Amino acid sequence: MPVDRGDGIPNLPTPFPNMSTTEVKTQTLKPEEIPFHQPQLMSRYITDTGKILPRKYTGMSAKQQRKVTSKIKSARNLLTMQ
Repeated sequence: MPVDRGDGIPNLPTPFPNMSTTEVKTQTLKPEEIPFHQPQLMSRYITDTGKILPRKYTGMSAKQQRKVTSKIKSARNLLTMQ
């Protein structure tokens, strides 16, 4: 709703009052960049029984799937995932 400032020109509210011109984008890790010592991040790529999900369900490329698979296997060898 316009408000008159007294000089005859209405003071219109800004359409996006909370919008900043310097937005900071947070980068998420790519699947192959997930560190093997954080199993909670890798849990979306395995089933409840510990099997690695195939590409059909994860939606990753073949290259990403190979890297995630090797990270999961190395985490298993270090006993960080169960």
